[in-house]
Amino acid sequence: MEYTFRKAMAREKHYIGRLSPSLISSVRFLFLIISTVLFSGSAFAVSEAEKNFLYMYFTEAELTVVSATKSLKSITRVAENISVVTKEDIELMNAHTVAEALQKVNGVQIEMIGGPGAFAYPYIQGSEFRHVAVFMDGVLINMFSDNVADIAMLPVQHIEKIEIIKGPASSVWGSSLGGVINIITKSGGSKEKSGGALSGAYGEQGFYDLRTEVYGKKEKTKYYFYAGRLDGDGFRGLPDNSGNSLNDLYMKVSHDLTSSSEVVLTTFYNRGERGEGYPVRDYLDNKKIENLFTSLSLNISLGKGTNLSISGKSAMRDWKYNAETISLASRTSDYHSKDNDYGFSAKITSNQEGHALVAGVDYDTGVVHTYDPIIDLNRNSKIRKRAVYVNDTIALGKFSVTPGLRYDNEKLIGDFISPSLGLTYDLYEKTLLRAYAARGFSSPPSPWGTDNIVYGYKGNPELKPEKVWSYQLGFETGVLKYLWLKTSAFRHEIRDAINESKEIVDDPVYTSTAVNEGKTRRQGFEAEIKTLPFYHLTLSAGATYIQNKNRITGETIRNSPKYTYDAGLKYDDEKSWKALLTGHYVWWNSMRAGKYDSFLVDFNIIKRFYKKANRESEVFATVHNIFDAAQQTSVYYRYPDRWMEAGIRFKF
Repeated sequence: MEYTFRKAMAREKHYIGRLSPSLISSVRFLFLIISTVLFSGSAFAVSEAEKNFLYMYFTEAELTVVSATKSLKSITRVAENISVVTKEDIELMNAHTVAEALQKVNGVQIEMIGGPGAFAYPYIQGSEFRHVAVFMDGVLINMFSDNVADIAMLPVQHIEKIEIIKGPASSVWGSSLGGVINIITKSGGSKEKSGGALSGAYGEQGFYDLRTEVYGKKEKTKYYFYAGRLDGDGFRGLPDNSGNSLNDLYMKVSHDLTSSSEVVLTTFYNRGERGEGYPVRDYLDNKKIENLFTSLSLNISLGKGTNLSISGKSAMRDWKYNAETISLASRTSDYHSKDNDYGFSAKITSNQEGHALVAGVDYDTGVVHTYDPIIDLNRNSKIRKRAVYVNDTIALGKFSVTPGLRYDNEKLIGDFISPSLGLTYDLYEKTLLRAYAARGFSSPPSPWGTDNIVYGYKGNPELKPEKVWSYQLGFETGVLKYLWLKTSAFRHEIRDAINESKEIVDDPVYTSTAVNEGKTRRQGFEAEIKTLPFYHLTLSAGATYIQNKNRITGETIRNSPKYTYDAGLKYDDEKSWKALLTGHYVWWNSMRAGKYDSFLVDFNIIKRFYKKANRESEVFATVHNIFDAAQQTSVYYRYPDRWMEAGIRFKF
């Protein structure tokens, strides 16, 4: 095995000798904190009074997260700015894909290229979408060929919850300059509870979404299975070639080896075909996808709050694009990109009095294959990533301190060290302060940094990773009667920002390349409120402001979201009726003749007509984009006009 802990530490020691004094001081300060408080601290648990207050506004799933440190803990001990979307939220909004489930999360902006199942890309606090890392069951979803995660290909039925880290999370997850979207999937049932669900929705222009899931437990084995199909010919207001078809399968099986150990196997497979909806009558394009993500984990309880997890993982991401001019019967592109990578992870967690310590290693290797016979393209780019990390959450009375450190070594960028330090403080019984500082990075897409030519695009082996120092302050309180308020301010200082299409002048072969040429600053704030239920009604609202500037020229960076507004009104009588009315707006600051002139307003209603024991049946209906609003970043890709769907759901 190429990677060993000793080699990594030797490389890290060599690299630290070349680091700036400020970074060395940061690393020393981090370990000084760990060593000073390692055997101090009070009880780590959240008080009952605090729990009772938070349960007034949130569910238990929203109050415990794993993404911040890869260890389960109360969100009140988390210094990062994190939002959570639960399976109940997903069901109430009648989301079909992860893109729709995240579209109305404060601080997250989703660029939608059409309706459900069409391509969609996530921004976090105005980041580039290639800066956002998306994981499911610990497996990276992003394609290495462009670093983009197509979250619209991911169904939602098998999801327990989604945790979103807003801002760099490199001290835990590696390359994630913009943030992390961590998808946590459902598990099997128990002897006391097993069953499943069937649902079907039908909408305009032949749209339908069919889903089925089964879960349970037999002796020492838990199982969960899901299958689904989403299909449609397009939507009102979109070009004719904007239909989508997706087929999905998911499986999770866990088996208790002993009373203190289990093995867990997960597999997600999907394939589909999408029309991008390019509004040119004489032009036809088509995209096909096929993905297979698998993980196999061994989890062992070592006693006294200590656990060991060892995981193997593999990913196959296959993306094909072809385009042709209809009148000439001429194929203009037959591009194929395929990622194959394998890896393993190991981590040990220790929850002692006053501490939640996590240490781990990650390793990945693979190949990106790009192919297009029309331009005689046939290239391979190798991938190799290895890392070691450690973090702790230390409770000191009303304070909690979260130091973290990660060392990454990648074939393309070499060595990188990512320290972080967070702090939370219970100012009053119902008021929490947060502060967080971190260094992070984003690896360039693999083909960009190789000696490669794609459609006249020249690779640049001298590319360096984009780097960031991030600073965040947060405040949330429930001292106002019946109202919960959360505000966050952020500042991300980015160096070696990549211009991915630097023009090459007077060259007969190359037209553009990627270069490190900039310093940028993204800063702004988020604010959101949520009320207690009043006559079964709950009001929520959020706003985000983002200032994204080139620090060298002082110019505002275009094609980046500037501000967003979200509002929601939920009704739940806890018996038979549920309803959700939402409004969503993004100012995209686009240079591509986009149109984003009004709020997107959606309405969903659910009526339960049968419930007995663990069996229930309900019908639902949704009106999307009630007022025919536009939310498109480019003249070439439209957002669907108003469309409706209805369906039925059985749970057993």
